[in-house]
Amino acid sequence: MEEIELFTEITLDRRPDVIKFWPHDDQYAVVGTYTLLDGESSEQDEPVSQRRVGSLNLIQVKDDNITIHSLDLRALTKLSTVIQSFPTPFGVYDLHFAPIEEIRDGKEYPGLFAVASSTGSVAIYRLVPSERDDATFPYPKICHRYTIQYFSTDILITSLDWRRHDLVAMTLSSGQVCLGKVRDPSGNPIASAELMQHDFQAWHCSFVVSKDTSETGLGLISGGDDATLRFTPVEADHILDLGPVDSETNSLPAIPWADRKIHQAGVTAVMPIGNTSTGHLVITGSYDDHIRLLHIPNIGRREVLAEYYLEGGVFRIKLAAQRGESNPGSSENEQSYALIVSCMQAGARIVNLNKTRGGWRFDVRAKFEKNAGTLLYSSDCQFADADGRRTIVSTSFEDHKLYLWKAVVSP
Repeated sequence: MEEIELFTEITLDRRPDVIKFWPHDDQYAVVGTYTLLDGESSEQDEPVSQRRVGSLNLIQVKDDNITIHSLDLRALTKLSTVIQSFPTPFGVYDLHFAPIEEIRDGKEYPGLFAVASSTGSVAIYRLVPSERDDATFPYPKICHRYTIQYFSTDILITSLDWRRHDLVAMTLSSGQVCLGKVRDPSGNPIASAELMQHDFQAWHCSFVVSKDTSETGLGLISGGDDATLRFTPVEADHILDLGPVDSETNSLPAIPWADRKIHQAGVTAVMPIGNTSTGHLVITGSYDDHIRLLHIPNIGRREVLAEYYLEGGVFRIKLAAQRGESNPGSSENEQSYALIVSCMQAGARIVNLNKTRGGWRFDVRAKFEKNAGTLLYSSDCQFADADGRRTIVSTSFEDHKLYLWKAVVSP
């Protein structure tokens, strides 16, 4: 088992549940939080109609120290400095940086990100880089661009996936899985389309694409509280002027399906990692405390290629690194993936997924369990040091903490 090195922890005034490092400059990360205004009842028992507020906290992780760009702090360590505050009128459930940089008037503007809210909306923000001559505030700033009200305000958008600059997929507390346009330059009303319906709350969705990685062969996989994994191809009439789907190159299944047999509890994480000659490879997480690798064929039944008991509900999975190597004497390649898995009450795990001639296998390389008694919903990491070690930040929900730790994360 690899050694975990804990550097520091800080306490926020609200409960953090998602963190994402900025791809443009990974010394910065955005942390989303939320607070129930109608008391502190448990997430399991609360009615959906309860009102939530939240915040976006821009943190700087440099030289293994954290600087918090937020005024929303009850307690600060000596390593922290208060710089900026950005409260939100909703709870933040998920956030993703744009798949491509925003370009206006021929100039690139990095830092666009989308936030899934507790009020049926997606809010678009941007990290605005500091001016070079601004010595008083040499940091990026979070700026709100616009908010899209897709659904009624009592609907929670529990996750989103941003495949293209103008298209997001969303899972809802009502069980629906929907697509929405991020913006409409013509000024027309923002449209959304329902693709799937889970029996209970939907938790997570991800786009999958055909082997040629083009927009043809686009599909969507989702998981929900009904312990069901669902798939639907994304047809031209669903994707709101995305363009026609060429059936000649579409390597995805042609019809929707639902699988209720693989998972023994709610499906909370869905992460496609690649294609095979006959289908797709997808990693899933579940409240049944297992991580699984599935083969989803173009035709036929889904197959579990590997699974591992991780002691806690697998809520989010971060792909930190991957490697593929030629296997002499075989037509297949050896493949390795390094994952950071947020396991709720069990903390976080560094997990390797490896394929050799003997098949696929999960191995736990390290365990982070500092958050005993509280739920760890999200983790993200910076790029690797020369020795393969990563600086990782994890969110601990009930005790309002961010943990900064380090471990070897390599495939």
